[in-house]
Amino acid sequence: MKFLVLLALLFGVLHAQIKVVSTDWTAAEILKFIGYEPSAVGDKNSYKIWVGEPDLGEDVVDLGLRMQPNIERLIKLDPDIVIVPSFFSFNITALAKHLSNTKIIVIDAYKSGNLEENLKEATLEISKLVNKENEAKNLLDGNDKFFNSLSAKVTNLKDDTFAVIQFIDSKRVRIYGTNSIYGITLSKLGLKNALSNEFETNLWDIATIPVTSLFKLPKNTKAIIIKPNPINLKEQIKFNSLFASLDMFKDYVELEPVWGAGAYLSMQKFAKALISLLGDKQ
Repeated sequence: MKFLVLLALLFGVLHAQIKVVSTDWTAAEILKFIGYEPSAVGDKNSYKIWVGEPDLGEDVVDLGLRMQPNIERLIKLDPDIVIVPSFFSFNITALAKHLSNTKIIVIDAYKSGNLEENLKEATLEISKLVNKENEAKNLLDGNDKFFNSLSAKVTNLKDDTFAVIQFIDSKRVRIYGTNSIYGITLSKLGLKNALSNEFETNLWDIATIPVTSLFKLPKNTKAIIIKPNPINLKEQIKFNSLFASLDMFKDYVELEPVWGAGAYLSMQKFAKALISLLGDKQ
């Protein structure tokens, strides 16, 4: 009996020592969501700016560029698993060449199809790699309950229309469609996205457009602006007639950074921040 207990404890210790590396931030966030700290991640310093939360531990190694991770650091780390998205797949040959004992796993949360279904699939796939399947399923159920509870707080805003945008500069913005991380969050809250099919979007359902194109959106649209914001919007509204004539900037909220290619933690962070700011305006 004692032998079986010791064996079980040994298995748990060995399993906890699995080193999982994520070259991109989406898989890193999913790992954090299921309670597993990645051993390394690409572009850790920029992660702090664009993603912010969940925090990465100080011991998490910075691999440098996400699209071209530092091979020397990876060799030194000697991970068990490296997770890469297919759009970084040109790295796979180089990674496999230098990391012969490492499993290189391609997992896409962002691909064609319904984003929410893709995120669930990616989360369950990653959870299998680290033996966190039960935790992942419970957390996914908890995410649904989270949004069911939160949506009840904004029933008075169901008739409003919202545009989620991020400024590139004073002339261009990114705007997020219904199949983006912000778009599905709005949908789960029961809120209406102003963007339907007005603009051509990319894999992340993001369109890059001139500020003038915002006039194509419904006139009752309210702007949700995601930081970091390189412009002083209040000054632009005051001194720039273009901004002053856009009604959406007469009634807007501005949120701290939320990763626009994130997963469930980004959805929850965006939802909580948005509800808090909209509540202050009611």
